[in-house]
Order: sequence, then structure tokens, then C-alpha cells
Amino acid sequence: MDRATYRRKRLPGVMAELRKCFGEFYLLPEGGSNELAVRGCAELAGEIELPFDLICCPCGTGGTLAGISAGLGEGQRALGFSALKGGQFLADEVSQLQQATYGRAFDNWSIEYDFHFGGCAKSTAELRRFIADFKARHGLTFDWVYVAKMMYGIFSLVERGAFPAGSTIVAVITGPSWEAS
Repeated sequence: MDRATYRRKRLPGVMAELRKCFGEFYLLPEGGSNELAVRGCAELAGEIELPFDLICCPCGTGGTLAGISAGLGEGQRALGFSALKGGQFLADEVSQLQQATYGRAFDNWSIEYDFHFGGCAKSTAELRRFIADFKARHGLTFDWVYVAKMMYGIFSLVERGAFPAGSTIVAVITGPSWEAS
């Protein structure tokens, strides 16, 4: 569909047209963010076998962060890294997803907005250098749209002393390893 129609994708008329073309279907929400996804992501924290203080994830629509924070134990926190320039609306999205899924919003999460590198699907030379350096040191290439921005943010915050000494931080890698471009 064209961009104008895509912007109206949730309107009944657009949905009716899709049903006319394709019959009955299940519409996956953008980013896969819905109550089912939130419940699935809530299980992630329980699968981590070592004790941790903070779990980090990239944010594009907020569903992963909404779920992860719902599955945390006492004293654990979640930190999302917005890949979007002007992504402050994500805080409301996360709260709304938690409200819709669990009937309440959790207070054990926050979002960093300063590591978007120009916005969704945008990159800079600085981010590309970080990706190349990480690959050279560790043999892993991060997707530059989401994961590399989060990892850059985590390393930057560690360097600034943003986390208490001795903290155990987990990074959730949500996408494939892509070559930086």
C-alpha cells in the first residue's frame, strides 16, 4: 500500500479493503507489538540463568520493553533504547501496552532517547565505527537499525558511570546480525 494508506492502516475502511482483497486475515501490528507479544516478551527475563540488575533492549514500538519489564523480579530494571528520533511517545506506548495486557503499567523501566543516530534506519560514521570495532574485537556484527544503537548506548552509559559499580547488565539482541552500511 502507498504511504498515505499506510498512515490510515487502522481505520475501518482500510481494513475492509484489505479483507476484500485477502479475505479473513490476522493483521500483525507494526513491530509486532500487541498483548500477545508483550506476554511472550515477559518470559525472556525468566530464561536468563544468571542474576542481573538491568536488562536492556532496543525500542521501535515498545512491545519488547513492555513485556520484559513485566517479567522482571524484585529489584530488577529494564532500559529501552529508542532507535527513533523524537521517540518520546514510546513511553506512552509501553504504558498502554502494559495496561492493555496486565491492567496496569509497571514502574521498573525507562527509555534512553539520545542514541538514535539520526532516527529510524539512519546511521552515522560514529555508529559504523563502533560496529566495525565491536566486530573486530568480538566477532559479532550488530544490526545498525536497532541493536547497534542500543549497544553503543550501553557502552556510553557505562563509560559515564551511569550504573552502580558491580551491576550486571544484560543486552537483548532482538535482530539478526547485518553488515553495517
